[in-house]
Amino acid sequence: MPVPPPLRLVRATVFAAVCVLLTSAGHLLASGGPVAPWTAAFGFAGVLGAALALAGHERSLATILGGLLLGQFALHSLFAAGHGGHHGALPAAEDDGGGSLGMTAAHLLAALASAWWLRRGERQAWRLARQAARVLALPFLLVTVTPGAPARSAAVPPCPPRVRPAVAVLRHVLVLRGPPARSGALSGA
Repeated sequence: MPVPPPLRLVRATVFAAVCVLLTSAGHLLASGGPVAPWTAAFGFAGVLGAALALAGHERSLATILGGLLLGQFALHSLFAAGHGGHHGALPAAEDDGGGSLGMTAAHLLAALASAWWLRRGERQAWRLARQAARVLALPFLLVTVTPGAPARSAAVPPCPPRVRPAVAVLRHVLVLRGPPARSGALSGA
């Protein structure tokens, strides 16, 4: 089921907001310094653009988690650059005051928690969208039903047509070869 552009924008905005807010909160807790507003705005715009490109249909937990991990790394790098220095590189193992292991753990936990939360929301949103589509399509289906044709229930599968064996049909057929007896073709005239 394709997603119309307004709903796509809503989904992408929610995803970007969750990413940026959780990353900002994790970054604040791990580094001890606030995130620069311009980096948060730039990060939100970047995540929103990527999310808009991917918001066309329902995504799996693995896809959401992968996107969040990439987003966490990109946002961490952006937020660290906004601090005027690198407060604990995500892949680095040394502790340089910013707590790189703590920072990495915070970003991983934020990605895992938000992926789980977003996937649950994603599943429910798609379930509601499918139900709404069925309810909204019902009047159109009623208009297209031809009069005299019995309406079939979608829940009950139709019975297969009963096919009679060919022998039963042929048993009552009289086979006569040639023209009829009263035909002018038999008289030599």
